[in-house]
Amino acid sequence: MKIIVVSDIHGNSEKFKIVMNFMKQEQIDKMIILGDIFNNYYELNAASKEISSMLWEIPSKLVITKGNCDNSFDQTLLPVNFLDHFQMVLGTKRIYFHHGHLRTLYSDSINVYCQGHTHVAKIQETDGVIYMNPGSISRPRDYTCGTFLVMSESVITIFDLNFNVIYEKNISR
Repeated sequence: MKIIVVSDIHGNSEKFKIVMNFMKQEQIDKMIILGDIFNNYYELNAASKEISSMLWEIPSKLVITKGNCDNSFDQTLLPVNFLDHFQMVLGTKRIYFHHGHLRTLYSDSINVYCQGHTHVAKIQETDGVIYMNPGSISRPRDYTCGTFLVMSESVITIFDLNFNVIYEKNISR
């Protein structure tokens, strides 16, 4: 199984199209969005409609955690409900996904924590726990052109929007 993780889209439909095309080309099984999708402040603009339309094409592959800029109006544009957090098992890893602006539920059973919110891409391991952030595709704060994350049972890779590998970590152990 391959998962693509995106965060902090903030209404940039052109950059989101790049990620959607990558998802189709690479035959990604699931997309997890870590919040801050539209950032349109209750306006239904062309970019919001475009992003919404792309998401309605993949509802069975989609999970969305609510970000600090997401609201009840945004929910009406989405094919799935916002979650505060999402947990899943991939291979031998139990993964906890959330936006990052609320307190995290820490547990000894979680091996990998994934959050957005900071707009800075990273993969870091501390005391056997992996912390990762896909960064932001539209408003990066790490001198990239925007980033997203792809993970499988064996590897986590952060790509920029030109498909250069920014970070990579083997997680198969």
